[in-house]
Amino acid sequence: MIRLSVLTRIATLAAIVAAGYWYWSGPYQEKTNPSYEARIEENDRKMAECVRGASYRFGATGSGANTAAAQERCAQEYNLYELDGHWHNYETTRPH
Repeated sequence: MIRLSVLTRIATLAAIVAAGYWYWSGPYQEKTNPSYEARIEENDRKMAECVRGASYRFGATGSGANTAAAQERCAQEYNLYELDGHWHNYETTRPH
């Protein structure tokens, strides 16, 4: 009985350590240090959302920035520039 209890505790502890290691090496690292491609996708999503909102406001009210001006304003707001159809951040370096 004592051996089974000890083995159960060891197995439970090993499962907790394994789950912690998996989370630390995978999802946590991806969230805190995303790959350059993930950053590009996030920049593209932010810009599309920002321009869509500005275009909607312009179409609904007739005032504000048109799409071209909205794109420029959004790029300044997020510190981005467009290259090859994607939005890159001035603060990160592109991989070679």
